[in-house]
Amino acid sequence: MIASTGRTATTFLARALDSLSGVAACHEGYRGSDKDSEPLLPLVNLENRQAYLSAEAAERVVSAKRSPTVIAEKMAQAGCETLVDVAYYNPTIADALLKAHPEMRMVAIIRELEPFVRSSTAMSGEDLLPVGWPDPGKQLSPRERFIEMGRIRPAKGTPEDAAWNDWSAIKRNIWLWRETNDLLLKARSAFGARVLVLPFEELKAGPEAYLARIARHFGIDAAGIPAAIAGAENHKNRKSTGYQIGPMAEWTDDEKTYAREAQEMIGMMI
Repeated sequence: MIASTGRTATTFLARALDSLSGVAACHEGYRGSDKDSEPLLPLVNLENRQAYLSAEAAERVVSAKRSPTVIAEKMAQAGCETLVDVAYYNPTIADALLKAHPEMRMVAIIRELEPFVRSSTAMSGEDLLPVGWPDPGKQLSPRERFIEMGRIRPAKGTPEDAAWNDWSAIKRNIWLWRETNDLLLKARSAFGARVLVLPFEELKAGPEAYLARIARHFGIDAAGIPAAIAGAENHKNRKSTGYQIGPMAEWTDDEKTYAREAQEMIGMMI
C-alpha cells in the first residue's frame, strides 16, 4: 500500500504503477484511478474517521474489506501478482493492515507542511479535490460535505476537540498534516523495513528514480517505468482553484507557532 496525507500525486502514482507488468494498482479502491468503473477493492472512505478514533474499528474495517481472503479474491479477479492501493485512508488502517498481512509492504509519502496546507483546501468556490478541512464558515457543496464525513478530526474530550470550532482552516490542516504523518511514522517504528518513508519532493525532482524505489520495495519489475510515467502524465491532479491560502509568512502568529510545533514533532520522528 501507499499512504500519505493526500496532495502527493497519488492518482499519478496509481496510474503509473498499474501500467507495470503483473501489477494492479488502485487509487482509493479504483484500479488505475479510473473512477468511471466499478471499484476493484471495497471502498473504505467513510470508515476513515472511525478507524482513526479506534484501533478496534480499524481492525474491523480490515477484517471486512482488506482481509487475506478479500485480497486473494481481488488479485485473482485482476489477474495480478502484486496488488497496490494508493489512498489517503491507509494511514488510519496501516497498523491493522500490516498485522493482518505479514507479507505486505507500505510506502509512506510525506510532503512538507507549508505546501500541503496551502494546497489542502479551497477557501472559496467548490473544491473538487477536498483533501483538507475547509474554512469553518464556508458553504459546502454536496460533494464536499460527503467527503468531509470520512476526514479525520480530533477525538471528543481532547483539548484539540475543545478548540476545534475556533480553529481556522490553516490550523485544522496543520493538525491533519501532523496526525497523518504521526500515524505513518509510528507504522515505520512498529514494522521497520516493511515501511519505506519517501519525501514527496523527491518525486518532483526525479520521477523515474522515485518509482524505481517504490518498485524495489514492493518487489516489482521496474523495467517499464519510463513508459508508465509517460502514460500517467495526464493523471496529475492540479487544483482548479489554485492556492488560496498564502505562504506561511502571511499566517497568524498562532498558526505559525502551531506549524513550527508540528514540524518539530514530525521532524524528530523522521
